Amino acid sequence: MTVRYVVFDWDGTLADTYPVIAAAYRHTFDALGMPPIDYAEIKRLTSTLANKDTLGFIFGDKKEQAKQAYYAYIEANHKTKLQPIPHAKELLDFCKSKGMQLYLLSNKKRSYLREELNYLGFADYFAKVIAAGDFPEDKPNPQTVRALFGDNMPDAGDILVVGDGLADWKASQALNHSGKTSRCVIYDPQRSFSQASPDYVVSDVADIITILRKENNE
Repeated sequence: MTVRYVVFDWDGTLADTYPVIAAAYRHTFDALGMPPIDYAEIKRLTSTLANKDTLGFIFGDKKEQAKQAYYAYIEANHKTKLQPIPHAKELLDFCKSKGMQLYLLSNKKRSYLREELNYLGFADYFAKVIAAGDFPEDKPNPQTVRALFGDNMPDAGDILVVGDGLADWKASQALNHSGKTSRCVIYDPQRSFSQASPDYVVSDVADIITILRKENNE
C-alpha cells in the first residue's frame, strides 16, 4: 500500500488555534456567569465533538446564549496570535512534492477557516475543503467524510487521515471500504490520546514525514 491521499484536520493539527478556542470558552463562561473548565478538558472535547455539540454538552439549556458569546469572541480574535503547528508547512510541502492529493476536513465554520487558511498561506495546498455546516452533519459523519472524494472514492489503502482527536480516527474508519482500510495518524504532543487505536501516534508533526516515507517504501 502507498499513500496517495492525505486528509488533514485543522485545529490543533495544522494550526495552533487552541489558545484562542480556550480563551473563547473562558469568555463564554464569564458571560454566562458559570465556573470555567480547564484547558485540557476543552481541548479533549473540541477534538472529539463538533463545536455545536460541544456547546450543547457544556452549556445545556444555555446553549444559544453560549453560542452568541462564543462566536462573538471568535469573530474578533480567531486570528490573534494564530500560528502553524511546528513543521506543518514542511509536511504539506513534502506531500505536494511527492504528488499526494491533500484534503482538509474541519469542524470549524467555513468563514473562519477560509480566513485562517489565507492568513497562514495554506489555502492552495488542498484539493477540497469541507467545513462545519457544509453538510447536515459534521465530521465524523460518514456521508460528510466520504464527500471529500465525491463519486471517485479511491482505494482506502491509499488514504492517510491526520488529526488530533477521536473524530479524526472515526473519519478514517468512515473511509474504509471493499475490505480495505485507511490509516490514521494522531498528533498528540502530550501523549494523552487513549480513545481509540490509530495506526500511529506522534508528538512531532515532522515525524509524519518519516511515516509517509515508510508507507511509500522510500
